[in-house]
Amino acid sequence: MSLLKKGISDSKYYLIASIGNKALAFFIIPILAKSVGVKEFATYDLFLLISAFLNIFAVLGTDSGITILVVESKDDKEALSFLYVVTLVLVIGVILFASVILHFIFLYRDELFLLKENIWNYILLYVLFTTITYHSFNFLRWQERARDAAFVTLFSYVAGMLMGLLFLFKYGGIEEYIKGLVLGVSIGMFISLYISREYILNFKVVKEATTLIKDLMRLSLPFVPNYLGNDLMQMADRIVILTLFTKYELGIYAVIVKIAMIPQVLIGTIAGGFLPVMFKNYQTNNGKRLIKNFFHFYLIFIPIAFIIAYFASDWVVELFASREYVKYAYLLPIALISILFVQSHQANGLGYPIKRKTHYVMYITFFTIILNYSFSLILGYYIGLEGVIIGTLIAGIIKTYLFTFISEKLYPFEYNLNLILFVSIISFILIFISSGKVV
Repeated sequence: MSLLKKGISDSKYYLIASIGNKALAFFIIPILAKSVGVKEFATYDLFLLISAFLNIFAVLGTDSGITILVVESKDDKEALSFLYVVTLVLVIGVILFASVILHFIFLYRDELFLLKENIWNYILLYVLFTTITYHSFNFLRWQERARDAAFVTLFSYVAGMLMGLLFLFKYGGIEEYIKGLVLGVSIGMFISLYISREYILNFKVVKEATTLIKDLMRLSLPFVPNYLGNDLMQMADRIVILTLFTKYELGIYAVIVKIAMIPQVLIGTIAGGFLPVMFKNYQTNNGKRLIKNFFHFYLIFIPIAFIIAYFASDWVVELFASREYVKYAYLLPIALISILFVQSHQANGLGYPIKRKTHYVMYITFFTIILNYSFSLILGYYIGLEGVIIGTLIAGIIKTYLFTFISEKLYPFEYNLNLILFVSIISFILIFISSGKVV
């Protein structure tokens, strides 16, 4: 119980900012789903997905790599200023490079991934503004300025959402919402730069500049494949749907999946707050008990979540979307448990960082992507949209078992592997029993 209280206390600002951002992201779903068409919502989904994908290359893992250098240079203001500005310059350089490539692409075609050039321009601006804000948040957080960091990121999301809604209601259409969203996050970016102005104003090229940049890249770049794998996991389903179906089905899938992500996002946010406490106490009996029980409770929650979603799916989908989506509400419980299995690594797997074997995570992630694409393509072809989600579920179950099994071999916490199999079987039984509603 003492570690439980400590996890809440130590992570309160992180939790406030993260929960606030996620809550706003879900708050906007019903507004957009009821204000724009299914195909326009698909455009919004692609906008977010591609932005997240490009964000990986704009960040290049520096959000993780810089933490070590910031801690080591905490008393060296010149080095801190240099590191902060270098990360900003890196982002700007990547976006300019991407802009040049897109310019030449659109000389020969009108659309790329079903999106027109103006949407791609908004994507680049959105990535630029949000990445600079995120760098400021991350930098301030590791400077023990958690309150400022939380304000920076939360305000950016609020400003983006409010400006987006203003443009949506005034002009109509998803493109107008995106335009307002980009304008709003730009305001958040300028505020983040103002709060971090001391690092910009004190910037100068330090003597050890070359060494610092090399260390930053050496520490950061290994994280890129892991981030890339997680985003490709999300993109696999969209690629399959666009291969087998149309933009309309993608819009339906996007709404259902975004609603289904609510429980996982809440759990993931809580896990993010507790991870530092777990990591610091993994050698104690109380710490081991907390780590093991957290994952076991996560597993037990999966079939419970399916049952709740099964009975509430019509009401929830109508609440978050419109009547047009309700006939697809039967997909919600399957999508929910599929996401919980795929994202189960957020609730376990401390053996990898403890033994410094995080590259194993990359191998497992890319293996899961191959499984996800294969199962989703085959089942989607024969069953339809439901088959795509079940294919992801099968890949998620295999990933959960493999991820946990290897983690236990690296550093045991007495995770119950049989519980994973039991919950998986129960999940498929529930899907089979509910097939009357599915069909």
